[in-house]
Amino acid sequence: MKDLTEGLDNKIVKGLQNKVEEYSAKINELEQLIAKKDEELENLTKSNKELSSKVEKIDSEVYDLKKTVTITENQANGLKAEVDELKQKTEELSDELAKKENKITDLNEILAGKEKIIEEQKSKLEKTETELSALIQTEPTEYTSEERLVCPKCGARGKDLKVEEDKSKVLGYIGHSPMYRKSNVCKKCGTTF
Repeated sequence: MKDLTEGLDNKIVKGLQNKVEEYSAKINELEQLIAKKDEELENLTKSNKELSSKVEKIDSEVYDLKKTVTITENQANGLKAEVDELKQKTEELSDELAKKENKITDLNEILAGKEKIIEEQKSKLEKTETELSALIQTEPTEYTSEERLVCPKCGARGKDLKVEEDKSKVLGYIGHSPMYRKSNVCKKCGTTF
């Protein structure tokens, strides 16, 4: 009798070998796919590391910028405080200046009043000087002499004339002594001039 299983075993073995070859091909395909995926994973990991380092750099830059912003804000706040202080000082100086200007205006008004009084006193003094010079006769000096004086009535000159004090009118006081007006008297006719 023939062994029917003999041919069957070969067929099964061939079928199994075909399957093994198929599976080996699939395993090769999968291994190649895994190798590709590993390569892609490696590239992605590399890319991820690069991106992580870039993110760290950016984080560092952001931190530095935040620090700079904080310092700048602090400086700005300091400058604002200085500006506020300067504004306050400016206001105080403006108030003080306004007070001084008001005081200057008041002093100018007082000065104008005093100048007016001085002008009035000056005009009174000039008037008094004019009246006084009319009352005071000129005494002989090196340019004038008594010989020039002439009695209006008799025409006497020089030694015929004498100077007397007119005690009817006091011109002023020197210390406690009164100062009188002087007048000329003719010795010949007695005329006072």
